[in-house]
Parts: sequence; C-alpha cells; structure tokens
Amino acid sequence: MNTFKHINSKHNTLVSKYLTYIQKQVYNATETANDGKYDDFQDLLEDIVMYHNDFADTGLNKDNLEEWAFAIPNLTMFTALGFFAGLRNEENDDVIEDCVRNVYSSTMDVVGNLSDLMKDEEEIKEMEQC
Repeated sequence: MNTFKHINSKHNTLVSKYLTYIQKQVYNATETANDGKYDDFQDLLEDIVMYHNDFADTGLNKDNLEEWAFAIPNLTMFTALGFFAGLRNEENDDVIEDCVRNVYSSTMDVVGNLSDLMKDEEEIKEMEQC
C-alpha cells in the first residue's frame, strides 16, 4: 500500500495500526471467498489513500483539516462494510458479522483517538500564540 500523508507521527501510527487491523479482518472474511478477493480490497485501499493524499495536495486548509484527518478511517470503514456485504452468504454469515463488528468498533476507537489528537494539536497552537 502507498504511504499516506499525515499530520505527525502519532497520526501516522494510529492510522497505520488501524489499516493493518482492517486488513486482518478482510483476510479473515475472504478466507473462503474466491481467489483474488483480498487483493481486490487492497486495490480499494490504494484508492482511499490516493484520494487522501490528493486532497492534501489540492484542497487541504485549516477549515477542513479534521475532515481530512478522519478520511482514511471513515472511507475505509464504509468500503469494508460494503465489501463484506458482497461476500456474505449462508456459509460465512457468522464470520462476516464478526468482521463487521470488529471494523465498526476499531473505526470508532481510531476516530476517538484522532479526535483527541486534533484537540491536542489545537491546544499546542494556542499555547504557542501566548
């Protein structure tokens, strides 16, 4: 996967760990699927990272910094949930449901952590202006 642009090392670490976890969930969900399904999801992740990086290059400003910081987790969650819906069948319903819950939960966790990070960054800027 391509490297994504980030605010600082903490942003990089949080999102990198999140993406690794999501990839594990997709791996679990695709174990019984047709060959190539895991790679199909990797292509979707590449598109998300490309959008995130392009947005940083063309439209990023102080008014949409938070939207940008949350873009990878939000887009990844909705992409994964749609991907899982396409994989779901009677055979794998329980596995897919576990993956859905795990993706949702991990996304809420990383969004909360990113929100804290954004608040910390804002407080640092305010202190620097004193």
